[in-house]
This record gives sequence, C-alpha cells and structure tokens, in this order.
Amino acid sequence: MKLNLKNPLVFFDLETTGINITKDRIVEISLLKVHPNGKEEI
Repeated sequence: MKLNLKNPLVFFDLETTGINITKDRIVEISLLKVHPNGKEEI
C-alpha cells in the first residue's frame, strides 16, 4: 500500500497476556516508524 505522507507515521503494537488490566501483563512492545520517503525504522 502506498502512503502519501508529509510527516513520519508511527505504528504501535502491544503483545499482552490478556485484557484484564489488574491481572495481565505486557510481554512485548513494537513500534514501526514510516518516513515520507518510504524508509522504515523498527
């Protein structure tokens, strides 16, 4: 998919053990930054 960006865009993803905020935990965090020129940073 081609994006026509003027500014960088960051995608944010969390991997968790569940959806209960008092019991479950975050086990992985991932960010992907896409620049207007198409360059990607993890």
